[in-house]
Amino acid sequence: MTSQQKLSGMRAFYALILGQLVSTVGSGMTRFGLGIWVLAETGDATAYTILLFFAVLPVGLGSLVAGPLVDRWNRRLVMIISNIVASLSTLVVAILFFLGALDLWHLYIALFVNGIANAFILPALDSSVPLLVPRDQLDRASGMTQTVQAMEAILSPALAGFLIGFAGLGAIFIVDFVTFSASILALVLVFIPQPQRKVAEATSNLWQEFLFGIRYIRERPAFIYLMGLVTLTMFLLPGLGYAVVTPLILTFADEQALGLVVSGFGVGSLIGGILLTVWGGPKRRVDGILLGMFVAGLSAMLISLRESASLIGVSFIATGISFVFMIGLNRVIWQLKAAPEVLGRIFSLRVALAIGGQAVGILIAGPMVTFIFEPMLMEGGILVNNIGQILGTGVGRGMAFMFLVVGLVQVTIVAVSFFTPSIRYLEDRLPDYIEPDIQPAP
Repeated sequence: MTSQQKLSGMRAFYALILGQLVSTVGSGMTRFGLGIWVLAETGDATAYTILLFFAVLPVGLGSLVAGPLVDRWNRRLVMIISNIVASLSTLVVAILFFLGALDLWHLYIALFVNGIANAFILPALDSSVPLLVPRDQLDRASGMTQTVQAMEAILSPALAGFLIGFAGLGAIFIVDFVTFSASILALVLVFIPQPQRKVAEATSNLWQEFLFGIRYIRERPAFIYLMGLVTLTMFLLPGLGYAVVTPLILTFADEQALGLVVSGFGVGSLIGGILLTVWGGPKRRVDGILLGMFVAGLSAMLISLRESASLIGVSFIATGISFVFMIGLNRVIWQLKAAPEVLGRIFSLRVALAIGGQAVGILIAGPMVTFIFEPMLMEGGILVNNIGQILGTGVGRGMAFMFLVVGLVQVTIVAVSFFTPSIRYLEDRLPDYIEPDIQPAP
């Protein structure tokens, strides 16, 4: 199939999004199923936490290497090969499972390989969107991307739970391989143009290209502010908050209530994705990002008030909506302001910092709860007679207090950012990128 016969422009984007939707639902089902398998086999929450850590950290580590390579290589080919590598890691796990030889360390290695592969897929896809979608449609395109992620959060646990109960974990592996083929098919059918690379850059080595991406960001303070805001939020909410929400809810509710509450984030993400797709977001995108961060902070504070699954569920829905606007509008700013030939490196660095912040939050959340926050609101704790009169005392209320602190910190960051002109008006201070009229490198 020649490039003229392949899908291009918006049709190529729609095909990629559809393939990504089917593929991510299958991958999400596998992750959910493996998590249940680990808890059933070990009964150890620590083993589950380590599994979560290995699912997150490799994406951040791999992104540091992936950026220069994504900008240097054919992005469509990068996505095809990365999808194949990710699928092969799942194939190994499936074979070991059917042979009855699957062990925890197998999963850790497989998740590490899968995470490295995804570290290439994510920046390659995000940096390809401006080459396919008209600039005035980037906000809606970002909304569609966030909608796909929301659908994965909603559909994967429900479908995986049904399949495990009906046919066992092996059926999920089969479905994952079928859905993987949809992503490959979409990539085969589309044409993704390559951005022009300057001669000096095209002849440099990978380390020089990585440093070029760092300098490109450093020379534009607006990018540093934006990257710092998102990294801090990822550390506070998906990091510290996400790590303790399950044990918090299980102190006063059962697993069924937990599942409904956690799915609230997916529902909120779906609502936010549809809203961003239809509306396109506010004209000043930074205001939309700050508003999303503010709502997420208030939602974290709301979780702390009392032991109520319904209240936490509503907070999760609001958080899902706010994160769609924060991440989606942030992505569009980078796509509009940065040169296409460095987007791979920039998006990789963004992913590395965001995932790194989240991973650090996950690692320190447990010790903070065990040694600091929970003792404060247990019998004899230093906050029993003051904060305890508001939030309550006993098991779980220290975790609730941590949500209150995290929310307050988040709201404070938003307030400072809103009244700092260099942050609030960074879109005005950094002009949109305009493709120069240059000859392509030989």
